[in-house]
Amino acid sequence: MPPYLERLGVQPRKALGQNFLIDELALSDIAAATVTPDVDTVLEVGAGPGGLTEELLQRFARVVAVEIDEELAGLTQARLESRGGLTVIAADILDFEPGELLAEAGVSGPFVVAGNLPYYITQPIVRRLLEADPAPQRIVVMVQREVSRRMVGAAGRESLLSMSIKFYGAPRILRDVPSSAFWPAPKVDSAVVAIDRLSAPPIPITAEERVSFFHLLRAGYASPRKQLHNALPGALGLPNAVIETLLRDAGLDPALRAQHLGLADWERLYRSIEAKHPEALVVQEPA
Repeated sequence: MPPYLERLGVQPRKALGQNFLIDELALSDIAAATVTPDVDTVLEVGAGPGGLTEELLQRFARVVAVEIDEELAGLTQARLESRGGLTVIAADILDFEPGELLAEAGVSGPFVVAGNLPYYITQPIVRRLLEADPAPQRIVVMVQREVSRRMVGAAGRESLLSMSIKFYGAPRILRDVPSSAFWPAPKVDSAVVAIDRLSAPPIPITAEERVSFFHLLRAGYASPRKQLHNALPGALGLPNAVIETLLRDAGLDPALRAQHLGLADWERLYRSIEAKHPEALVVQEPA
């Protein structure tokens, strides 16, 4: 355990998924990977006792650190406030837009995000950051190793998570991190993932079409082990024969599974359905 943690007398709270990254090289690597040309502000998600915060303060003029644990937020602010450029906000990142948090710190302009994300809320946090307006130019986060593979995907091994991320940005795995790099050590290994925000989606889906496009994606992955000609009828409310025709019209083999399709494939299928059965793309509001 680092000496500063001993001095603070910090005890991780299991209910908040707290496993503090204490490996100095890993902390330095995350901070270094976050650096982006012409960006001097970083929003840190889950500051904890401030290990990563210290590294970020060496590289950015402004660090806005968000920590849900009020006690830890206070300790980190007190320990590092003499460094200057730091604002620690005791808040749940999911309760606010990134722009709201930056505004509270009196910061504007382009920003990036760094953080060691609790495993149990990784996906909601990543989604919130990618959909934000303004959005961070780069996101560098520590996540569970298994989740990192689903975030990045690969040909024939895509997931709903990887497709959602690739709609907004370009993800890549920077490095794996063993459980021994944390205190207390979790039961699984982790990995650092970087996502560079794209200036526009890589496929021609408009802002108005975004909801129905993601409705199609969710339909495709609702039963990921099924072939598409079996998975989509129930999710879209169309007969099997119609789905098979729509898939072939889009140049897709009906025997493929969702994991085999890239964003361009989904966009072709979207256009095929839109042309003949637009009602299947309407998102039903919950009763």
